[in-house]
Amino acid sequence: MKKLIIPAVLALLAVLFIGYYKAIDDAELNTVFFIKKYPTFQMKFENLFANDADNKKLHELNDEERQLVIDYCKYRLGIETELRTQGELEACKQR
Repeated sequence: MKKLIIPAVLALLAVLFIGYYKAIDDAELNTVFFIKKYPTFQMKFENLFANDADNKKLHELNDEERQLVIDYCKYRLGIETELRTQGELEACKQR
């Protein structure tokens, strides 16, 4: 029974504290793993700025994209934001 508890606890900790997103570099799709700043069961995140495409301005983001950026900033970077200004968006892009 003890042999099952330790792997189960390690798996739970991995789910809570490890996340990833896909990045496009030089026409290759790469998976980037990171340690989350806050625990959550969400493992897959979207980094809208992790590719070679043109970066979007704040007014160009729809509600879904805005929420993706907010989640990414909070769990990946530890920045809690509501994305009200372009400066807040730039803070999430720079890292």
